Amino acid sequence: MSVLRLIRPTNGLIASLVVVVSSKITGGDIVGLFYLILGAFFISSFLNSTNDITDIEEDKINHPDRPLITGEITLLDAFMISIICLFLGLYFSSKHSQWALMIGSLGMFVGLMYNYELKSIPIIGNLSVVFVIFLAFLYGANPNNPYRVLPAAILGAYMHLIREIIKTLEDRKGDAINRRTVAHIVNERFLQHVIFFGILVLTIVDVVPVILGYSMYYGIAVILFVNAPLLIFAWTVYMGKYSLLKRVIKLSTVLAIIPLWVA
Repeated sequence: MSVLRLIRPTNGLIASLVVVVSSKITGGDIVGLFYLILGAFFISSFLNSTNDITDIEEDKINHPDRPLITGEITLLDAFMISIICLFLGLYFSSKHSQWALMIGSLGMFVGLMYNYELKSIPIIGNLSVVFVIFLAFLYGANPNNPYRVLPAAILGAYMHLIREIIKTLEDRKGDAINRRTVAHIVNERFLQHVIFFGILVLTIVDVVPVILGYSMYYGIAVILFVNAPLLIFAWTVYMGKYSLLKRVIKLSTVLAIIPLWVA
């Protein structure tokens, strides 16, 4: 159980779902989809486990229930688990295609750089995470037709950028130990405005892909399953309920699979 809490399989499953819909809307290889799903899962697991390794001091305040903090897993165990996930992510990517291996390797490299260095650089760190999310859509795309997934990749990255800003506000106390994030250099009220209006903008631009060729069913589904919950809970940012809003955005990310499936 503690191993699962280290690799955070929910994030891996979301990454796998992104790969499935990305492959579908670009006409990807169904036969090799199994390798992509496993590759995405283990790449996500690698990045999550190394994130916990590099965030031990901060997590003592921000996330004291994580297994490295509670002592359920030793640092050596976490290193070994992350190395296993690294090799499995590379192995399953290579079994699918050179495209998946290239995109997956780039995603792991950028994610690892974020965990060890870039997270200490305001804005740059946030954008590096967003770039990894963007790459997740390309990872599952048919290399002969990756352009059709670009609108979804951009919107997915934009949604995650909003979540990243929320996360910096939520974790600002623990992060202050070893790093300065955007939450330490920008007024909290201003960031709340950025988050609120960023969500409003998202609920407008996420229907634009209909004009670019996505089906009308996509537009209807995105309004019902993504925009509705975001608009209902967007105002909670002004109450400082960052954890709640972060979970809502994560749920909206999962529900976004529905409109993308019918895109």
